Amino acid sequence: MHQELPNRCHSFRQTNRPPREEGAKEHMPPGMSASPVGGSSAGLSIHKSEGIVPINEKCESTIKGLYAAGDALGSHMSGGIYTQIGSSLAGSAVQGAIAGESAAIYSKSVDLVKISYEKMQEVEKEILAPLKRKQGYSPAWVTQTLQSVMIPNFVLYIKKESTLQGALSYVEELLAHHVPMLKADSLHELRLAHETENMIINAKMKLKASLMRKESRCSHYRLDYPNLDDKNWRAWINIYQDENKNMVLEKQPFDTWAKA
Repeated sequence: MHQELPNRCHSFRQTNRPPREEGAKEHMPPGMSASPVGGSSAGLSIHKSEGIVPINEKCESTIKGLYAAGDALGSHMSGGIYTQIGSSLAGSAVQGAIAGESAAIYSKSVDLVKISYEKMQEVEKEILAPLKRKQGYSPAWVTQTLQSVMIPNFVLYIKKESTLQGALSYVEELLAHHVPMLKADSLHELRLAHETENMIINAKMKLKASLMRKESRCSHYRLDYPNLDDKNWRAWINIYQDENKNMVLEKQPFDTWAKA
């Protein structure tokens, strides 16, 4: 599966706010500071820069027969509040209509795929594995460990090679030795176990993409590469799994479609 992680959308700049009146309160979400951090984006990439990679204007993805829209598609549209209210919602609605029509047309040309009973058993066993384990780590504990690695500002906002590489080492340790030991005591925890695994994989993708992009562009800021590099980096970063299940990163120039 391909995933797109371009790390962009806000320009990196220091904003100068007008002075507040004495006694006035900042209306900020709980736990968030009123102090600006350049234009960098929490989470290492911006909303709608992620998702499956489109290969044409019909919302078709690199996975044959799979069409997507909105959040599920790497559509490169910013959230509705970034430009004008509702712009992203309107764009996603148009994408949904295009994707639905395209998928319907495609479905007429293919036969229904039958999944063997053995394959269904294999998938069921994989899904229920955390519920069957007698010993292991709780999803909540592993999630908290992941957050402690990813949330520091020198990983989340102001990046450089050494801190990104250090965070990646921790994340790879979680993926290799903690994910196989995730344990669930209920169906609720079973869902959390799979969500935790997905978060760890997502963190690895974002860290590797941030390491690969040796420049600063919009919401992605590298302290060791503070300048824009249009010569080498007018490109998205696509991530996919090769035949050996290794994570592979590649560039996709801005003015091209991804290869099917």
